[in-house]
Amino acid sequence: MAGIASSFYTLCGAIVGPRIGRLADRFGTRIVLLPITFINSLSIISVVFFSSRSIPLLLLFSALSGATMPSFGSYTRTRWSRTIKDRRELGVALSLESVLDETAFVVGPALAGFLFSLYGSNSPLVAGIVFTVIGGVGLAITSFDSGIRGSAPERIGGLLGIKYVKALFTSLIALGLLFGSNFVVILAVAKENNRAAEGGIWVGLYPIGSLVAGLVYGVIHWKSRNATRYTLALAFMTLSTSAILFFQNIDTIVYFIILSGIGIAPALIAANALLKDLVPLSRLNEAFSMLGASISIGITLGSTLSGSLVDRFGGWDGFYFMTGATLLATLLSLICIRAGKYETKDETISHG
Repeated sequence: MAGIASSFYTLCGAIVGPRIGRLADRFGTRIVLLPITFINSLSIISVVFFSSRSIPLLLLFSALSGATMPSFGSYTRTRWSRTIKDRRELGVALSLESVLDETAFVVGPALAGFLFSLYGSNSPLVAGIVFTVIGGVGLAITSFDSGIRGSAPERIGGLLGIKYVKALFTSLIALGLLFGSNFVVILAVAKENNRAAEGGIWVGLYPIGSLVAGLVYGVIHWKSRNATRYTLALAFMTLSTSAILFFQNIDTIVYFIILSGIGIAPALIAANALLKDLVPLSRLNEAFSMLGASISIGITLGSTLSGSLVDRFGGWDGFYFMTGATLLATLLSLICIRAGKYETKDETISHG
């Protein structure tokens, strides 16, 4: 039941999140963020309350909590993109965002496990409420009018109609397949080789490698295009993941996991920067929310499909799925290279 509730949470967030982002673009971050933070907190409290009382209500409030989960990363990236005009400084800011994301991915599960062991199964959710309120209120009260508002035609129609955006989002879904499958496959291989205790450590190497790469990425003054760097990062991940298939050695797997993780932050930073170039500034909250939604959809599908594959064929064969996912993401990203120097339109007034 926990897995089903988690799927409800993720999928509803992927569906509703971009629409909330569109509201933030239209009315301002503060006006939208405060009420959805309040609703989200009440929804998570309801999840805790109904977790052992009513399955239908548990699923309902899991869906509502996912739908109203504030997309903090999207809002902060939008703020950076609207206020920083220098491309190099923006690259540093996006790298910092990526590093903070990876830090959360490393610290979050460890903190959840620690709280679970001390205070029970509901304590991580309670901690999540506290952090969400702090983040939501903090981001809302520091929001400001960025002076950007799109014209009426820019607010009409879906983002997928913008040239190259559909290819980018589809590529990110494929990348999400990798993110969703990596922990399933790695833990399965560890268990099959009597290394179950080490499996959790191996999974943790993914975000740690990415964190280090994000720090390095931010201090380099890149002259290549965002689309090119995105494709190269994905190609690197494809090669490092496929190398695991070539060697199939439990003693060397850890090195290739680290190598593959190194490509994550550069790929995501470049994808965010590319999306900023493709989409009008007046629709960035919606766009960055859709970017996150694309990855979330891939993660949900990846964990489900790879789990079935591993159960049927074994852990090592799961790396075929991971390699295929990164290869698909890389091939789709080649379309984005054609974006070239695609420029966003000049805009006049909104809220940030």
